[in-house]
Amino acid sequence: MGVVGLLQLELRRGEFLERPNRFTVKVSTPEGTVLLHNRNTGRLGELLRPGALVYYLEGGESGAKKTSGVLVGVAVTEEEAALTDPHLQAMSFEVAWERGLIGWLRGWKLLKKEVRYGGVRFDYAISSSSGTSGYLELKSAVFHDGSGYCMYPDVPSERGRRHLKVLEAIASRGLRTVIVFVAAHPLCRGFKPCAHCDSAFAIQLREAKGKGVEVRAVGMVLRADGLTYLTSGDLPVSLT
Repeated sequence: MGVVGLLQLELRRGEFLERPNRFTVKVSTPEGTVLLHNRNTGRLGELLRPGALVYYLEGGESGAKKTSGVLVGVAVTEEEAALTDPHLQAMSFEVAWERGLIGWLRGWKLLKKEVRYGGVRFDYAISSSSGTSGYLELKSAVFHDGSGYCMYPDVPSERGRRHLKVLEAIASRGLRTVIVFVAAHPLCRGFKPCAHCDSAFAIQLREAKGKGVEVRAVGMVLRADGLTYLTSGDLPVSLT
């Protein structure tokens, strides 16, 4: 499919300085140094390097600490950036879904967001026109290993493993279960689990697919002009 625009954002630019903790980054701008809220708790080590061009949206607070905005992306080329913010990834995914751009979700609608089942929270409860129901979980995959693949996780993820365990249990009841990796990096042409980051997750993902859990990936990027794009509604997935 061709590149399809989804969201239009009013971006500000800055230069990455440091990451004081998982939830904040310091950025240099023409107006001075600002503190930004970072909603992606992954390592992001290959993206957040000193001097990297970052994109952010103004406004927002992170708990009790006032921030000047929200980090949303990191430049990879002059024209395109990795869309690092999971919230905007989800919003872009929902727009693509509503427009019928995700082929494997045609005939399925979003029933409810942020639903709990088996002690964990899933992003969406879904239902089909025939009355079948299911659950769908999104995972942010912006770690690019240089080979054309985006990977998840970039740090060990106990939460990710819990999601897989419950999805397996749901699939055993005959419901549709989908885990979707959002490969939001302009150089990504496919997805694979990061075995050297979390070998247990990689093994469990293969096992979950064998037990009926669908493993999907979609591609999207952030343009320097503030537009998020869907590059593929069904990226190749490698579990070997």
